[in-house]
Amino acid sequence: MKLLDSFRIVWRNLWRMKLRTALTSVGVMIGTAAIVAMIALSLGLKENAVKSLENFGNLTELDVQPAFFDYEKDEPIPDDQRKKLNMDAVREIKGISGVAAVMPIKRIQGEAKLKVGRREGFIEVIGVDALESAAYRKNDVEKGSYLSGSPQEIVVAYHVAGNLRDVEKERREARRRSADANRGGGAEMMPPRFGRGEEALQSFNLVDKTATIVLTREYRIDDEPHFEKKEVRVRVVGQLRQSENRRYGNAVYAPLGLVKEMNDWLNRSRGDEFGDGGGSTRRTRETAQQGSFEFDEMTVKVESREKVESVVKALQERGFEVWSPARELEQINKFFFVIQIVLGGIAAVSLLVATIGIVNTMIMSILERTKEIGIMKVIGATVYNIRWLFLMESGFIGLIGGLAGLGIAWGAVELVNYFGEAGGIMSSLNIGFGGPEGEEKLRLAVIPSWLSLFAIGFSFVIGLLAGIFPAIRASRLSALQAIRSE
Repeated sequence: MKLLDSFRIVWRNLWRMKLRTALTSVGVMIGTAAIVAMIALSLGLKENAVKSLENFGNLTELDVQPAFFDYEKDEPIPDDQRKKLNMDAVREIKGISGVAAVMPIKRIQGEAKLKVGRREGFIEVIGVDALESAAYRKNDVEKGSYLSGSPQEIVVAYHVAGNLRDVEKERREARRRSADANRGGGAEMMPPRFGRGEEALQSFNLVDKTATIVLTREYRIDDEPHFEKKEVRVRVVGQLRQSENRRYGNAVYAPLGLVKEMNDWLNRSRGDEFGDGGGSTRRTRETAQQGSFEFDEMTVKVESREKVESVVKALQERGFEVWSPARELEQINKFFFVIQIVLGGIAAVSLLVATIGIVNTMIMSILERTKEIGIMKVIGATVYNIRWLFLMESGFIGLIGGLAGLGIAWGAVELVNYFGEAGGIMSSLNIGFGGPEGEEKLRLAVIPSWLSLFAIGFSFVIGLLAGIFPAIRASRLSALQAIRSE
């Protein structure tokens, strides 16, 4: 029997008892729709949870610090045995399999402002090694270039420009409002506007401009607090692109030597500056270049999210403490895996009932087509041909139900997403946002392509499994007894 002929016979038999075929497929349809809809809901919630987690930091970035407590021995780690965050540690971490780059960080230990022309604003100064951080940050540069190693270069984060204010202009506006209020009999004074968001970001470009970092330190004379300022001239060579992670949104990246020099000035008392012969700056930068001082922390870039767990384990074995949003991702994956198993198991009960229905339908079909089976055997149909026909019939019943169930599940998911957004469920759960400007909204439920293919294939396999017993029974019928049957 040719393959095409067998498919024609299968289709003719299913169409001949179309009502029974449709009713039998309903069970598979309901089971498939329930499984797909429930798994789609759990997948959508998982994606939203992961997306929310990514807003606290990149899942492939690890913040590394020395471990202060030995949990195996249940005791604190002595200072002389504690890991040091120096260049030796950088080289050790870079040797771990799965680590793409290491960026050591030295933060400024005081208040700092960035002044560009008449604009100024508070910033977070982060010292980085230009060569080590280039592999880490150079692909994030939106305008200009990254640090080349020059001691007076800086790279600013995307939101720095928008946070700079024209203080003098705001003072003039405040004085004018005050004068208008006095003339108008006490009209309400509007507070100055702090940052103008995207409008300010687009209108003010920092790249290739000369800027000044203003440091402020406190010292005491006769227990009286006094403040002193120091200005450091720098040049903005680049600006990073906008990121979903606002943690470093106001950061200014500068060479390690420059930050070390700033920290030395901030930490010295006023009297320590006299008599140093002007050699402090030179010695500071030489020390920083030799890497003899410790960093505040290190950010480690992992090659992929799948390697994060192994890298974290390797770092902990070497005496480092690691923090990353990806550590919470493992718990999220476990939680939603259990949810998917529970929801899928509940929905699978209906598929079990549908399987029994297919078995019953195929057995009834054998009883009705006993003479037909006998004639097929007499004219040369083999046992394999008979089994193949019944298996295909049951498989197509499952396939029809699977396709219909997938369509119902897709419609249900669209309704859930629509009412979830219209009813404010997404907002109340603090989800439903996407990229930096929220243009790619996440959904409460989602049906990925693999789930659709799985649902169709699984329903077809369910039909085949349900047809095994009826196919074997049909192939074992005696040809003579089948022909004589009424």
